[in-house]
Amino acid sequence: MRLILRGYDWLVIGLAVLAGVVYGLATVGIITDVVLRNLGMRPFRATSALVEYALLFATMAAGPWVLRQGAHVAVNSFVVMLPRALHRAVMIAVMLLSIGILALLCWRAVLNGIDELTWGGMDMRSINIPGWVAYAILAAGFGLLATEVLRLLILGKNAMGGTESH
Repeated sequence: MRLILRGYDWLVIGLAVLAGVVYGLATVGIITDVVLRNLGMRPFRATSALVEYALLFATMAAGPWVLRQGAHVAVNSFVVMLPRALHRAVMIAVMLLSIGILALLCWRAVLNGIDELTWGGMDMRSINIPGWVAYAILAAGFGLLATEVLRLLILGKNAMGGTESH
């Protein structure tokens, strides 16, 4: 079990690092596109489509790490004013609801991806990208986010980036 947990930790960290690299490459791609246009040269046709997919991937890849660090946007001004027991109950309820919603989104993305794969759907832009790719990215991202919220719940931490005590 320890090996699985360690592997999961490395996966979350590795995806976060990869997301940072992808954001950097997307930035370079956009800058290159703008410079080429301003110099009167022809930019690469696929830059826009590839950057859009890169941003989707990087967002989903970094999500579990951002959640783990408590670096996401969270509005908890009402919840922190509650008595300790009620605060804990609300946080657990919110985390369980989050897991359910993320699992539902993951499941729908899988079903949509299977449909795209079955029917041979293509995202036709400057380049053709199989239609299932975006859904695979979403399914993996939402699945990992649900797993991370479950991990935080098991460890007694809340999704607001702290421990249950206040």
